[in-house]
Amino acid sequence: MVPARPRERILTTAIALFSAEGIGAVGVNRIIGQADVAPMTLYRQFGGKDALVAAALEQWSIQWLHRLSEAMDRRGDDAGDRFDGLWDELDSWFAADDFRGSFVANAATELRSEPDHPAQARIAQHRQALRQLLEDLAKASGAHDPPVLAAQLQVLIDGAIAAASVDHDPTASPGARALATAAIARASTD
Repeated sequence: MVPARPRERILTTAIALFSAEGIGAVGVNRIIGQADVAPMTLYRQFGGKDALVAAALEQWSIQWLHRLSEAMDRRGDDAGDRFDGLWDELDSWFAADDFRGSFVANAATELRSEPDHPAQARIAQHRQALRQLLEDLAKASGAHDPPVLAAQLQVLIDGAIAAASVDHDPTASPGARALATAAIARASTD
């Protein structure tokens, strides 16, 4: 097996550490050591910690949204089946040993007093990409107002993620899933 390129090792290490311990708790020297790269490699690739945080958030977001999309795609074209695929994947994620909640939501909380941090743009992009994924699902379900349904679904998903993380409960989603199912049914009949 070929070792990952230095940039990939840095991002993988940063995502793991930031997700598990928080952005403020992890210094670049620790990332450099665990990624087994020279200090100049990190600075040449990212310029500094703030840009690394933004890149790590972007990478995590891409991977997470891809994971949800793949789970939905495996279920075919039926909107109900796709919806089940999304929630089943969330349930699987919640049950993972390394589940610590959404890296994006955790970063947004941690960086809330830094509106000019470069990660803020990545956080907003992630939120918009998730909203678009849900709006596409809402359209496929026949919702009369897909943006409204997508916003409702996003709140329910956010709530399920937060409950699973804060309560350390991998079975946190059934209530949110039931509310989401009801919202989809109502949005399609209004």
